[in-house]
Amino acid sequence: MDQSIFHRVVTVRAGDVHPTGSWIYVWIDVDHESVAYVGGTGFDPELRAYLHLTAEDPNIGLVRILVPHAADGNFDVLAFALPDAVERPQAKAELVGALARLGLISGESTPAAGSSPLTAAIVLAIRDRLRALRTEDQ
Repeated sequence: MDQSIFHRVVTVRAGDVHPTGSWIYVWIDVDHESVAYVGGTGFDPELRAYLHLTAEDPNIGLVRILVPHAADGNFDVLAFALPDAVERPQAKAELVGALARLGLISGESTPAAGSSPLTAAIVLAIRDRLRALRTEDQ
């Protein structure tokens, strides 16, 4: 029996938390079966989702401001860990562009065409979740 236990080090220096990961996350509106928001973070996705709904600072509580029923709606937030070599802003822009071209998100600028295997895998996971929501409704 393996007696090892998983642990993580969260580094806090001079009162600042230093994120150790890189994530892209997608808010799926369960009630409308659509993508409501795409974001990126270096913090845990659960923490980021919480802050999106509770932070008074509009730069931090962005979903609460941008999504009209965020405070009382139903969402599934899909989080995707990015490899170290992938730049989060570039991955987010590519994902938003791919989702816009597929008609899965609106209201955001669409970057030039192109898709990496990472983006394709994320889009597939999003489509699978949306399909599952539609199946649950029946």
